Amino acid sequence: MKNVALFVDTLDIQLMLLGGGLLVIAYWVLLNFLLNNDQQKLMEINRGFGYFFMTLGIYAFAVGLWGTFVWPLPSSYNIVLMDPLTLYGIALMALGFVNIYKVPIIGVLSGIAILSIPIIVYGIAIVHFGLTNSPTGAGALYLLIGINGLLSPILQTRAKKYWSYIAIILLILAALLSFYIGIAATFEHIEGWRSWAPFYG
Repeated sequence: MKNVALFVDTLDIQLMLLGGGLLVIAYWVLLNFLLNNDQQKLMEINRGFGYFFMTLGIYAFAVGLWGTFVWPLPSSYNIVLMDPLTLYGIALMALGFVNIYKVPIIGVLSGIAILSIPIIVYGIAIVHFGLTNSPTGAGALYLLIGINGLLSPILQTRAKKYWSYIAIILLILAALLSFYIGIAATFEHIEGWRSWAPFYG
């Protein structure tokens, strides 16, 4: 049975939504830490960002948690691909909360820094064990996101302006990489599932 998928696979849409989320975060960093916007107007804009972060975060958290319990992917792929999605969901929901309710962000950024440590470890593990069709690309994606998150508390220091430029560049690079891998996976997975039919079909 050549090129027939034998497992539940939602990675393509997850990767593309990851890329989209990273681009929105980059735009949020630009508006909040680089541009001089009216504070009242910025608070209203951030509330909109907050609802988006919260919605996408709930989706990522739910799918990641489902993957952790159900184990839909083969072998250790489930560990390195589903567990980080859960952490991404938690980080997005936390960002959404501070933007909606206008609370100080330093605590959330500190939490995101801690959540980023496993992402870096998973990225190294992907490269070390040669997982996915592109271990280098996937590992680079994880490292870009992990390093960005680990150093995100710098946004609350005097160096925030300089770090904002670096953070935006890292986020855009990670987003482009995520889109590239996700789009490539879409065509590969559709090809793999073409011959599959449900038991009732």
